[in-house]
Amino acid sequence: MKSQIHQHPKNTIVTVGKKVSIIVLMVITIVSSAFAGDNNALNFKGADAFKKLYPHATKVVYEVKKEYTQVRFSWNNIDLQAFFDRQGNLIGTSRNIAVSDLPLAYVRNINNEYDGYTITEAIEFDHAQNGMSYYVSVINGEKKYVLNVATDGTVSVFKKMKN
Repeated sequence: MKSQIHQHPKNTIVTVGKKVSIIVLMVITIVSSAFAGDNNALNFKGADAFKKLYPHATKVVYEVKKEYTQVRFSWNNIDLQAFFDRQGNLIGTSRNIAVSDLPLAYVRNINNEYDGYTITEAIEFDHAQNGMSYYVSVINGEKKYVLNVATDGTVSVFKKMKN
């Protein structure tokens, strides 16, 4: 005589429901990752301008903030960030650069004005209206600043950092 296993219909429904939930989560995850970095899925003011400027951008991630939208992406194997104002106009584009890639005249200006400080980080910022400038982190013991070096080489404190 064969044994028979009887399942209660309620337990079968719960088991099927759990399997369906897991499958739905997997599909959502797959679909979401398929759209990550897709320029056609961008939904922010300035998205059309971004697509025109960087039509082959990859790894696109954007964050809408109170005053601007920040877009992080890769273009021609370079990691970049673009910033758009609330109306969708390009503010500028930035990228991290090696300290050794800073223009020599700018490094001299920083060293003259911040003698004893070490340059630890540099960001190149191409402002849509004001042109190229740099944001440079300098440190001397407990003192740390982020400096702005304008197109003409003028150095000013952008932000005083706390340790």
